[in-house]
Amino acid sequence: MSNWEKMRSLLRPRSGVVRWSLLLLGATILFLLAVSSVSVLADSRHRGEMFPNTVILGVDVTGMTREEAITKVREEAVDPLMTPLTIRFREWEWMLDPAQLNMNIDVEALVDLAYRAGWERNPLERALRRAFGRPLDIDIGLEYTLDRNQLASRLSAMAAEIDRKVVNASLEFDFSTGKLTFHPSRDGLWMDVDATLKVVEEALLSRDRVVEPVVVVTPPSLSSDDVQTVLVVDVMGNTLKWYNKDRLVKTYSVATGMPKYPTPLGKFYIIRKEANPVWINPNAEWSKNMPPRIEPGPNNPLGLRALVTSAAGGTVLIHGTNNLVPGLHSHGCIRMANWAIVELFDHVSVGTPLFIWTSRPVPPPPPEEGPPVGPEDPGLGSGTGGQTGTEGQTGTDGGRQ
Repeated sequence: MSNWEKMRSLLRPRSGVVRWSLLLLGATILFLLAVSSVSVLADSRHRGEMFPNTVILGVDVTGMTREEAITKVREEAVDPLMTPLTIRFREWEWMLDPAQLNMNIDVEALVDLAYRAGWERNPLERALRRAFGRPLDIDIGLEYTLDRNQLASRLSAMAAEIDRKVVNASLEFDFSTGKLTFHPSRDGLWMDVDATLKVVEEALLSRDRVVEPVVVVTPPSLSSDDVQTVLVVDVMGNTLKWYNKDRLVKTYSVATGMPKYPTPLGKFYIIRKEANPVWINPNAEWSKNMPPRIEPGPNNPLGLRALVTSAAGGTVLIHGTNNLVPGLHSHGCIRMANWAIVELFDHVSVGTPLFIWTSRPVPPPPPEEGPPVGPEDPGLGSGTGGQTGTEGQTGTDGGRQ
C-alpha cells in the first residue's frame, strides 16, 4: 500500500473512534500553533514598551517607552519629593533641602526593574496574557538613598535651639525702690532627635512638606496664669497699689501702723478673706471703752471687708473703715476706705502676694511711749462671708500665695 493510500485509510471514518480522536488532536495542535504564532508576533511588536498594568511610584506607565516612563515618573513622583521640607515648632521654623541631605531616587533603575518584571518572563506566557487580557500587576515601590548622619546632625542643631529648662513664674520686688517685676513662666522643652528623624524621613518621602518635630513639653508647676493680683503697700507713702502681675491697675490711699505699732515690712500673703466681719473686743488699751462685740456694718472697726495677711502671725489685716485718714494711725493694720476694700476684695484670693515696704524711714515713737512693739490683735471674729484655706492663686515661691 502506498503512503497516499495509508493516509486515505487513516482519514476514513470507518476505522472508528481512534481515527476521529487523532484528527481532533491534530486540528487542536494546528489551532494552538496558529494562535501562538499570532500572539508571539503581537507580543514582539510591543518590545521596548512597558508591560500593561505597570505602576512605578504610583504612576501608571503602561505602554510607555523607558524614556517616556522615566520622564513621567520623575515629573509626577520624584520632583515633588525633592522640594524643601519645612520643620515648624511654635515660633521656630527650619528648611531642609533633600539635595543637601544627599537624597537620591534612581528613576532609571526603577524603570528598568519594572520593564524586566514584565519582559523577562516566558515569551509564551507573555503572549497568552496579552491574548486573553490577563496582564501582570507590576507595582514598583520607592527605593532611595539618604545621608542619615547629615540629617541627624541638622536635627541635633535644631534641638540645641529648642531644648530649655522649665521656668516657674516669679515675682521680684525691690524694697529700696518699690519696683515690682514679674518673670513669666516657660515650658520645659526637649526634642527627641531619634523620634524626629523618623518623622522627618517619612515626610521626605511624602508630599506633605510641613512637619513638626517630636518635642516633650514639661509645663511649669506655677504658670503665668497662676499669678494675677499682687498688692504693694508703701507705709510712708500711704498707698496700696493693686497690680495685675506687674501692671498697675489702681492706687488706693491707706493708713498704716503708728510708730509705736509699725506695720511689718516684707513679703507676705493673704491667708484669709472675711466679708462683713464681726469685731470682738481684744481687750487692749485702745479698746477698753468699746463694747465687747460689734456686728457687721459700716460702723464696725474693721469696716465692710477684711483681708488677713500672713504678717505678724495673722494679726495684720487689710480692712475697711468709714472714716479713712491716710497716715500712721493704726495699731499695725492697713486701713482702706470701705468703698475701696469692697472694690478690691473680689479680685484678691487666698494666696495673693503682698509686699509691704516704705519709701521713707518710719519715724520712731515719742520717747515717752517707749520702743516700738508688734502689731496688736485687731479683734477679727467670724463674719457672714468668711473665706479661709488654700484657695486662690498659687504662690510664686512654689507654695500657696
